[in-house]
Amino acid sequence: MHPARLSFIAIALAFAFLPAIARANHFTITLDVSDGTHKQTGKTESEPPKAGEIVVRPVMETKAGAKCTAKFKLTCASKELLKDVLVHFYVVKIGKPGQNPPPLEPKDVVIETAQTMDFAEGTTTSAELEFTPDRAGIYLVRIETQGTAEAKGHEHYAAIDLVVK
Repeated sequence: MHPARLSFIAIALAFAFLPAIARANHFTITLDVSDGTHKQTGKTESEPPKAGEIVVRPVMETKAGAKCTAKFKLTCASKELLKDVLVHFYVVKIGKPGQNPPPLEPKDVVIETAQTMDFAEGTTTSAELEFTPDRAGIYLVRIETQGTAEAKGHEHYAAIDLVVK
């Protein structure tokens, strides 16, 4: 095969894989929600979603007033130091399953916490938080990063829709 043709093929392949390389997960996240009877797990997603991708979240049902526990673990997979990353966890009432995260209006937020950290490869943060959704409805349970989109092109999160009856 002609060397010029090989070069063209190599360049075409490089461009074909660039989006996948650029969208690499810099974090792995696991989110577990349970109420003692039911349990659901959410895993790492990236935001914004890939073109044409529809993100469907795992769903868990529980009863109003049930004591729920959320556990998350977030681990840095990036070879580069990621500075000043905000790790943000919250549970907020939403209108329907799969809805985009809404503005965090205090009247709709059940629990919220955040911490800012520097992450080297392998650095982990985790937490176990208890909360009680008192009203029937649908709640978004979400752990997310903020502060990597400018340098890395996207943020990472894990989320579960909690349906409270």
